[in-house]
Amino acid sequence: MPRLRGRAPLTIILMIIFTLLVIIYHILSNEVDDISSLKINSHLKIEDVYPLSDLTESPRNIARRQQLEAQIMENLKNNGRNIESDENKYGKAFSDSTPLFKGHKIVHLDLKGAPPVIGYYKHLLPLLKKLGATGILIEYEDMFPFKEHISIISAGNCYSKADIETIQKLAEENDLIVIPLIQTFGHLEFVLKLDEYKDYREVFRYPQVLCPSYNKTLILLHKMIDQVVEAHPNIKYLHIGADEVYQIGECSRCFEVMDKKQWGKRQLFLDHVTRVAKYIKEKYPKLSILMWDDEFREILPQEILEKGLNKLVEPVVWKYTTDPGASLNDLLWDNYALVWPAVWIATAFKGATAPDRYYTDIAYHLENHQRWLEIIVKYSHKINFKGAILTGWQRYDHFSVLCELLPAAIPSLAVNLAVLRSSELNTFPNEIPRQITDALQCESTISLNIPEPQYGWTKCVYQGVLVYTATLRLYSLSQEISKMEEENTFKGWMKEYNLKYAFSSPSHVEHAVADLDNFKMELLDIEKVVRSAMDGIYDNYTIQEWIETFMVPLNDKVTSLWEAKEKILKKNAWPRRPLTKIEL
Repeated sequence: MPRLRGRAPLTIILMIIFTLLVIIYHILSNEVDDISSLKINSHLKIEDVYPLSDLTESPRNIARRQQLEAQIMENLKNNGRNIESDENKYGKAFSDSTPLFKGHKIVHLDLKGAPPVIGYYKHLLPLLKKLGATGILIEYEDMFPFKEHISIISAGNCYSKADIETIQKLAEENDLIVIPLIQTFGHLEFVLKLDEYKDYREVFRYPQVLCPSYNKTLILLHKMIDQVVEAHPNIKYLHIGADEVYQIGECSRCFEVMDKKQWGKRQLFLDHVTRVAKYIKEKYPKLSILMWDDEFREILPQEILEKGLNKLVEPVVWKYTTDPGASLNDLLWDNYALVWPAVWIATAFKGATAPDRYYTDIAYHLENHQRWLEIIVKYSHKINFKGAILTGWQRYDHFSVLCELLPAAIPSLAVNLAVLRSSELNTFPNEIPRQITDALQCESTISLNIPEPQYGWTKCVYQGVLVYTATLRLYSLSQEISKMEEENTFKGWMKEYNLKYAFSSPSHVEHAVADLDNFKMELLDIEKVVRSAMDGIYDNYTIQEWIETFMVPLNDKVTSLWEAKEKILKKNAWPRRPLTKIEL
């Protein structure tokens, strides 16, 4: 018995030590699991990384936000990921070795929405060169200063002739070729919307597609082409659009032509683009003509060859999904190789995920470019890939709302230009390579594991980064409002029925919308930041349109809820059920 009592303290000590070891083991296991899940899941929601209450840029939250970022980056490093070796590996694939794709890398500037002021090009074009671009494709639409009888198709705030000369001069100084794009078939809404040109429509109700059989159509297109070429005397390429011709062969004029010549819609399409291309080739023989390829995909190679389009145009094969190879299959490339020795491709760095998205999903566009690089490698033995156009759509068409602004999508552009310069497939690291962060003058490491929009890019100092910061703040606030609306107290006591009859529990209402005042103040502050950030990049028309599209609806919602809350909280007595309008 005395010996047993003597061992009791030792047994207790051993049990305590064992218990502590078990606790430490579980803590470490949970931390590794948390870090691993952050590493693996590249599509986390932003609220899973940053608590929503810490996303607004009020002074009291900045320190907390910075602490969270530091913890995330430290976790990524502690998970055994060697950032330096990763950068070295990609750095070699990025610059020291021969790239897999050696063609042009052309950045698309879609001016049918949010056209930058000319001063912004002084910052943009040198940056594009630094990031690896070799040219720009300018889709002027109504921003070109058409003159004489067709001046009416230009916007009231279109560029001047001097503006266009400045852009070309800046492009030349930065070794960037300029390729103008003129729509010559579909997507001519900016012309066909006008009363003066409604007779040119293929379908009278739809101001989208030109009627190829109308006797004034080619006269209009020739004037447009001549004026654009005249304003760009040194160009080597001209893009004639011709994608998404949704209506063709539907008007009486086209019916008459098809009946007379025993044509189908495909022949009508081929005849029109052939006549446009021949006009350009005969008048400007040194110009190479580009056009979108989608209308060719269902046309037999022999039909294209019979029209001589193999010698007239160079197709631009476009696909903006994360798996372009799913539809651009072996048969398509075999057919194209029978017609053309070389083609161009078109990817998307923004403006291809939703017509009203105001922030860019880099992961989506990264996937698009990586899969395109695989296509280039796979089919290069069959056909030459002459260049890539990185499209950056600003509207889905002339009538749609603005999508992601160019300054907010610069990080995506930088990443995807880098992908096209790689010497290896699928080697892009999760930490942004130093070549990119240096070009954008970023203060710290940025991880692609953190979902967009993220704070990492706000620490860069490229021209326009404040636009990115403003969109991040707006997104963060909209997420907070959505979270409020998902709370049970909101769902149960702030439904439309409650608001309509001002019939609800004051205590629940106060709890459900406790942050409304903060939301109103945050919206006011974001609007000030937006106006300041966009000044010097966009004109007031664009700034106002962006605010009315993305901020006013949110402000209206918050204001409406605030007014409803005030109406409910003023009550101190409520009627018996059933509720009737007389009692209200």
